[in-house]
Amino acid sequence: MCDKLYKILLKLKHSDSGAALLYFALIMPVFVGFAGLGFDATLWFMEKRQLQSVADSSAITAAYALSKDQTEQEILIAATADAGQNNFHTGGYNTIVVSSPPTTGAYAGLANYVMVTVSRPGDRMFTAMLGLGRTIIETSATAAILTSGEHCILALDDTRDRALEFSGTSDVDINCGVASNSNSSESIYLNGTASLSADPSAQSYGDIFEGSNATLDTPNPIQPFSQRSTDPYGPDGRDLQVPASPSTCAETRLRVNGGTHILTPGRYCDGMIFGAGADVTFEPGVYIIDGGEFNVGSGTTVTGTDVTIVLTGPTIAEIATIKIRAGADLNLAAPSTGYWSGIVFFQDPNAVYADGSNTFLGGADMNLKGAVYFPSQELVFSGGTAGVSGCLLLIGNKVTFSGNSALVNDQSDCAAVGIDEGTIARTIVTLEE
Repeated sequence: MCDKLYKILLKLKHSDSGAALLYFALIMPVFVGFAGLGFDATLWFMEKRQLQSVADSSAITAAYALSKDQTEQEILIAATADAGQNNFHTGGYNTIVVSSPPTTGAYAGLANYVMVTVSRPGDRMFTAMLGLGRTIIETSATAAILTSGEHCILALDDTRDRALEFSGTSDVDINCGVASNSNSSESIYLNGTASLSADPSAQSYGDIFEGSNATLDTPNPIQPFSQRSTDPYGPDGRDLQVPASPSTCAETRLRVNGGTHILTPGRYCDGMIFGAGADVTFEPGVYIIDGGEFNVGSGTTVTGTDVTIVLTGPTIAEIATIKIRAGADLNLAAPSTGYWSGIVFFQDPNAVYADGSNTFLGGADMNLKGAVYFPSQELVFSGGTAGVSGCLLLIGNKVTFSGNSALVNDQSDCAAVGIDEGTIARTIVTLEE
């Protein structure tokens, strides 16, 4: 049979009757069709790769939304908006489907995972001329936010250089991570002979700068260019507010020099200053410092359990600040329950920023258990400040360790002062295509 077909084709090749032209006219569309199909298939492969990038990015965004306990509709909106930023717009045959938990794949049924599936018609060039049906390109990605340890030092400013700074001979050894929300190329900054030992890691939205003589020791890889950490006490967290009551001043311009003193909760106007030799006990409750300064002098001992100190003021320019001087002995623990659980110092978020606004100076023997929260101003630990804490959470607009300051923080007593594990969670994105 093959020999007969070959002889017929050979005969047509040498024919002068026009049959050869007919022959080539018949087979040419087949050759063109196969060539066109190959061209379109290559185009579809490239489009699928691009679509996979859209799915990956949308899945990560969806996972972040999932980590904030958003509804399925809110997660879909977040994923769709992210796809739009990558030039994929839904409508017509362009679709995006979000499944949480995923319905298929290795993570099917797992509540902390989310799957995003995107599809669109493939572009057709030659196959459209052949009348072939529409080709749909579909791809998916699955992602999750997994907590792994937690941060206990966080700089909140979005743009500030050296938002989290370790310089001089500062030595910080903490059984928790550190984080900075700044987009700066020096978001976390280590220089001089500064030493930072953090477990599990250091994470920043911008980059991490480490000077040649500085030491950054973490058991896990550092995470520059990562996601921002949520402020646990700001609008996206517990949204704590300065109390309005009591409105009258229990004391005005309280000054204590020497002797033993017991203070009761209330509003203290124009600051508190504790001079040398004073031994001051704070009874449990909330202390509102309305203007002035919370100032603990050298040789002074301040003690209190189940205590929250709120720093505010009559105007935003007069919001109270804190200064712990050399040789002070500070032992305060936050309440474990109630509105102010976990908070030992809380500064009014409306405060005006100023460098070095709140300082823990040389030689202070500091044992604070709870959150020290200064969202709009800088926290500075400088010049020999020594601290050993079973649970200290430092949150400032900027946080600076300088001079020969030292801090040891083992996070062993957090439950006792109402700070849940993962209050500022270190998060890892897991992505499975």
